[in-house]
Amino acid sequence: MAHPYFAALHGVDIQLPDGRTLFHDLHETFGVETVGLTGHNGSGKSTLGRAIAGELPLAAGRIERPGRIRYVEQQAGPTDAASLAQLAGLAAPLHALRRLAAGEARDEDFDLAGERWDLEARWQAMLAQAGLHEDMAPAALSGGQRTLLALVGAFCSDAGLLVLDEPGNHLDRGHRAFLREQMRAWRQSGRGLLLITHDRELLEQVERILEVRAGGLRRYGGNWSAVTAERDAELLAAGARLERARVERRQGEAQQREQAARAARRNARGERAAAVGGQPRIVLNAQPQRAQQTDGARAERHARQREAWQAAVGEAHALLDGMLEAPAFPRLGVAIPDGQSALALDGLVAAWGPRKPLSWAASGPARIAICGPNGCGKSTLLRTIAGEIAPDAGQVRGVPGVLVDQHLQMLDAELSLLEQLRAVALGVDEGRLRQMLAIAGLGPERVLRPAGTLSGGERMRGALLLAVLGRPTPRLLMLDEPSNHLDLASVEALEALLGSWQGALVVVSHDERFLAGLALSHRIAWSPGGWVAGDGGVG
Repeated sequence: MAHPYFAALHGVDIQLPDGRTLFHDLHETFGVETVGLTGHNGSGKSTLGRAIAGELPLAAGRIERPGRIRYVEQQAGPTDAASLAQLAGLAAPLHALRRLAAGEARDEDFDLAGERWDLEARWQAMLAQAGLHEDMAPAALSGGQRTLLALVGAFCSDAGLLVLDEPGNHLDRGHRAFLREQMRAWRQSGRGLLLITHDRELLEQVERILEVRAGGLRRYGGNWSAVTAERDAELLAAGARLERARVERRQGEAQQREQAARAARRNARGERAAAVGGQPRIVLNAQPQRAQQTDGARAERHARQREAWQAAVGEAHALLDGMLEAPAFPRLGVAIPDGQSALALDGLVAAWGPRKPLSWAASGPARIAICGPNGCGKSTLLRTIAGEIAPDAGQVRGVPGVLVDQHLQMLDAELSLLEQLRAVALGVDEGRLRQMLAIAGLGPERVLRPAGTLSGGERMRGALLLAVLGRPTPRLLMLDEPSNHLDLASVEALEALLGSWQGALVVVSHDERFLAGLALSHRIAWSPGGWVAGDGGVG
């Protein structure tokens, strides 16, 4: 390529419509590489991606774009498209190539086709790999299929840089493998990728990571494992900083005590000398005043030093506490003894999915994942276990449970978390409720705000707390794609929260990293012949 980069940001400012500055004075380049862009939900990742692609105006600065940049949003493509090719943004070049092949070329067809003479073959091959075919109706596509089609269109494009916004959302395990393979092929072709994602599997494929922080970008060299190692090093450094601050405070206070003791001894010698006599009266009269002034100055200086040492210890402690913060459930007495049945399925056939009856049981604090491709009936099976959908055959037995769906419908967006907890946790005083919220990582200011104004991770933790404090107290917690749309910090907080759950757990998720963090004991996996229950290893 003629330029060593596909996009270069020079002093870029980006503002929200209300005038607030989202990013200030950004300088960054994107070349032949795969870069991950992470950050809290609402931090501006998607806005930055759209600005890089030229879809949003800048408040200041400029962006050089020597080649084409294509941005693929999270919810891609209009549903009223006439064909899959149109939905993928490839209708014009494909029609141009077909006219050229038929000898019916128009003047503009050569520009539309460009250098992509193999586009037809690549388009058909990628559709097949993605499990799609050209005669499918665009309006009938699922969310996962629309995401796949947008990705196929991007990987068939003539762009130099692709900006993919949460490309792994809604994709099952097989289609995530397809995405990773296309990413590798794109990178090997000498082009660039910018992944806006919280997906740790995808972040393992990148060469460097940018984290949105305080209106700027923090840079990490390497993939997610490298970032984790750097954060571990930062944690050790924070612990060392706290220890140094404590040692300095301890040593300083010891020196102050020694200085005060020496001063007291000098004052005592002066008083004895005055009692014996031998010095002029004016000198003897001035000595107590000088001693008082010296003692006062020393005491003031020592007080300032103690304040500084204490502040240093406090700052180091706060930093370490922030890095070690791990949300947890309050202890609710939900533990299930190892021999007690937690969940039993007797000849179960759900209303959608495999028709072969499933008979299986798990006891104790089992941690169960329901896995399979998009559309196989995972959510239907989970809702059947939860009692929300009647089975076509068989029955479900087990301890009391509660389902938290991925849309968190149990939350009232207009009411605060504290108000909603008061309504379900009858007999629990407000102080205890606030303590429970704090343990779950929800501070006093957050719990008083309308739930709809909280971040996705905060709402998820609030919904989980609301679910487990209901009556009767559930001992089986059921979650449907709980990590979808959560940023990395929120996913890690959710993992910590679920790690403290003492009851049984059933989770539907495509995120293998997330499932691995739950220490699964069992999996119920889809197969063409029916559901297959086994141990908790990778499905």
